[in-house]
Amino acid sequence: MKFWRSPGTLPMVAAAAVIAVTCVLGNWQLQRGHEKTARAQRLAALAAQGPVDLNAGDIPTNALSDRTVRARGRFDRAHTVLLDNRPHGSDGRAGFLVVTPLRLESGANVLVLRGWLPRDAQDRTRIAPFDTPTGDVTLNGTALAALPRVYGLGASAEAEAGKPIRQNVEVDEYAREIGTPLLPLVIEQTTDTRDGLARDWTPPGFGADRHYGYAFQWFAIAALTLALVIVLGVRRARTPQAA
Repeated sequence: MKFWRSPGTLPMVAAAAVIAVTCVLGNWQLQRGHEKTARAQRLAALAAQGPVDLNAGDIPTNALSDRTVRARGRFDRAHTVLLDNRPHGSDGRAGFLVVTPLRLESGANVLVLRGWLPRDAQDRTRIAPFDTPTGDVTLNGTALAALPRVYGLGASAEAEAGKPIRQNVEVDEYAREIGTPLLPLVIEQTTDTRDGLARDWTPPGFGADRHYGYAFQWFAIAALTLALVIVLGVRRARTPQAA
């Protein structure tokens, strides 16, 4: 007597498709979790090495990603831009990321991601006040390869050029726009300069547990689908067949 019999071609194909898709999604979520965990470990190890001084002469800036850096110079407040649609805090409040070029004592220039500013719910162009230091400042922060991006809502870099509020900014494109060479990195500022901006950046590794949870859910669906196929096959095998 057979202990299992196929529930049929269509159910088997559907079950195979569900299992394949959920396993792919589960593996993707696992990979995302591993990436965030690995970056958190990398940042912790790099932070233990101390900050790299960007004014200390010739520095291979392409090797500074995720390193803690220190910079001394003056802000070019005339070229400050606000990156729109940036949620903040546990309640996801809408706001801006404030970005300003910093002219280093060495003569080089670098973009600084200074902090977050809330947005007026009725008028996005009504900017809350914030200060920009006018003298020399010394900043610590994390070197990023680029500014955080969001979906551009159809806005091109050319269409946004010259506007104080934008969706995204690319370092090289912005350098050409303002006519000032910029280092190929961005400083995510951590130093408090009493400018009224929030700098409680998302901690490294944040969300890794969520990805692992999603992966568990996808693998559970795959396992449940397989179990259902087995149960249906066993029941069908025990059901007497018509002569």
